[in-house]
Amino acid sequence: MSIADQIRRILVPLDASPHSLSALRAAGEIAAAHRAELVGVFVEDVNLVRLAALPVTREIGQTSGRIRELDERTMARQLRGLALRAERALAQEAGRRQVRWSFSVSRGTIGAELWGAASEADLVVMGRAGWSSRRTAGSSVQAVLTSGMRRTLVIGAGARLQPTWLVVYDGSEMADRGLQSARLLARSKGGYLTVAIARPNPKQAQRLQRKVAEQLRPYRLEVRYRWLHRSDSRALAELVATEQRCVLVLSAGAPQLQDRPLPEVLETFNCPVLIVG
Repeated sequence: MSIADQIRRILVPLDASPHSLSALRAAGEIAAAHRAELVGVFVEDVNLVRLAALPVTREIGQTSGRIRELDERTMARQLRGLALRAERALAQEAGRRQVRWSFSVSRGTIGAELWGAASEADLVVMGRAGWSSRRTAGSSVQAVLTSGMRRTLVIGAGARLQPTWLVVYDGSEMADRGLQSARLLARSKGGYLTVAIARPNPKQAQRLQRKVAEQLRPYRLEVRYRWLHRSDSRALAELVATEQRCVLVLSAGAPQLQDRPLPEVLETFNCPVLIVG
């Protein structure tokens, strides 16, 4: 087994939100299968701290709607509380899965802090939207997706890993990395692969299907094949709808993403999405 086939450190950005806790459960499942370490990180957004220092800053209660004054001391207390909740959740998940874990708190810009932490991880598993009630990808997700991290699994609140790993494959080097990542994770989940061959020409699709079958033959995985005849995000959405419960695996440079920014694509799917760079 090569180093690329190993998952030893799984980074989980945590803020104690429902989205991040769903990501933690998924990361725990993968960590148990690979005997990997869970690495939790809580980032105190320095921009948020600076905002709290302004004399005109107020906060609106998420459920009560009440307007309250917000200062540095209050913000620091709230951040400490969230970090403590995140660490407790990580400890509980690691204990339940019987895997090693570590937790750290850092202060800085979200992008810079997660970039530094992700550089030492084999996989990043993160919630899609943080504390926001919106479906849009949060700032943490966007920071990691633009950092060039090679494997990032994005999962929404309440979502879980599924046995089907749906891989979009066009024969490129990046698609090969996506295929191998899906193969590795599907094997740990006890699931199977659905490989969507992204080629409009039938002869090209047949050739790529034979190439995939040859690559996967040594691993004795159950593999199904689909042909994707259009290279746009709508065709991808239709494909995911037919699979229903799955984990979608995309390379960051997939042609199906050229007509829409990657964070917008995440809004389209309720399923977990693994982005391979």
